[in-house]
Amino acid sequence: MNVVVIIPTIDPDERIVSLVCQLQKRGLSRFVIVNDGSAPKCDELFAELERLGACVLHHAINLGKGAAIKTGLAAVRKLFPEATHVVTVDGDGQHLPDDVERVCRAADGHHDHVVIGIRDLNSRDVPARSRLGNSFSSAYFKFDTGVSCPDTQTGLRAFPLSLAQFALSIPGMRYEYEMNFLTAVVKRNIPLAMVPIATVYEDNNATSHFLAVKDSVRIYSELVRFAGSSLACSAVDLGLFALFTTLFNLETALLVTLATVIARMASGLVNFSLNRRWSFSETGSVRGDRRTQGLRYALLFFAQMLASAGLVTICSAAPLPLVAIKVVVDSTLFAISYFVQRNWVFKTAPHSNAMLVKGADYGNNASRPYRTV
Repeated sequence: MNVVVIIPTIDPDERIVSLVCQLQKRGLSRFVIVNDGSAPKCDELFAELERLGACVLHHAINLGKGAAIKTGLAAVRKLFPEATHVVTVDGDGQHLPDDVERVCRAADGHHDHVVIGIRDLNSRDVPARSRLGNSFSSAYFKFDTGVSCPDTQTGLRAFPLSLAQFALSIPGMRYEYEMNFLTAVVKRNIPLAMVPIATVYEDNNATSHFLAVKDSVRIYSELVRFAGSSLACSAVDLGLFALFTTLFNLETALLVTLATVIARMASGLVNFSLNRRWSFSETGSVRGDRRTQGLRYALLFFAQMLASAGLVTICSAAPLPLVAIKVVVDSTLFAISYFVQRNWVFKTAPHSNAMLVKGADYGNNASRPYRTV
């Protein structure tokens, strides 16, 4: 197997040494291990890994798992340009050597695929917070891409080295990188293969460096920003309506309707600007034609407004309070609006430096099956 193993790690223990030894016995001989700001007490472990023949790179401070993977990829391109594939493996004992070998062999048989190891995260052995988080993550990924993936956060992934530049162009420095990478793979129609692997959670996953709230906000940063933008614009809508009704003493139905429309239009303009420049902009830069995006947003805006009024009217026959019905309808439309804006209104083109496999026409691979191997 012409594969280089990349292991991003922080504060590892003896399990990482055992992992490297076991993988060497299985024919894997090239390792790039990235020390992502570990404590000095780990220096001897990294020295031992170097004695085993691994290339060990060091971040002076913790930069995040995504940054460590990118450091490893850049090193592989320079040190092992003859390699055909890379495989990323967690160094905390979650990935068994047999499973790493299986993923590598699957990649060897599917040269143009990204191969990922899939755990059964619905098992009772999995901590409750991990099951809940995975359920949300999988549903989010399915809604966003149309592809079912039962383990979007798996760190065991193999892909052709020719995709390294593409992988390096994906935004994200910490745990959000893994979701961003998987989403970009599917949306670029790069074939994806899934290999079932063992589910390992020792001591209730106590050694994990994943911070539930902080890292979840990073993973779903677009959704968080979108929600913030929507809340801000709701405040603008309500504030303008209150201002108009107070200043002009609007009492007739016609004038109240006029105030509602003006307030809603103004908040819509604010929402469009915030979403374009903040919610769906990773770095603050804006890509895409403003006129095209504006037209698409306007179509979505009016469609959503009509859908809200129509669905609330239709559902008003149900034996529920009208306010409760509107909350359910508007919450559903909020979720739909987010994915429509992300994937249509403000959809960004691939980065110009995101080169795919030479000679592979991924643009025509939309019909390729995403399969378990």
